[in-house]
Amino acid sequence: MEQSQKLLWLHYIKEFILSLIGLAILAGLFWYYKFEFTIRLLSIWVFIFNGVLLGYWVWQSNSKSWEKGIVGLYFILVEIIILLGGR
Repeated sequence: MEQSQKLLWLHYIKEFILSLIGLAILAGLFWYYKFEFTIRLLSIWVFIFNGVLLGYWVWQSNSKSWEKGIVGLYFILVEIIILLGGR
């Protein structure tokens, strides 16, 4: 297998794992909220899954620390808006 094809497979595996994490979080929240779909459940899921995605990006990114800090502040502001909108 070529190197580019291996990298492509690795990329797809990472995407699949991130998707599974998102679905597992959603399934856990459904179980916790007794399988009732509400806006609050959706906003909590977005809050947690965005945290997972940001953590993955910070871990994998080659960006400078000040750039990561700005993205972190933006993330916190967006998450506050999501949490307040879910009430």
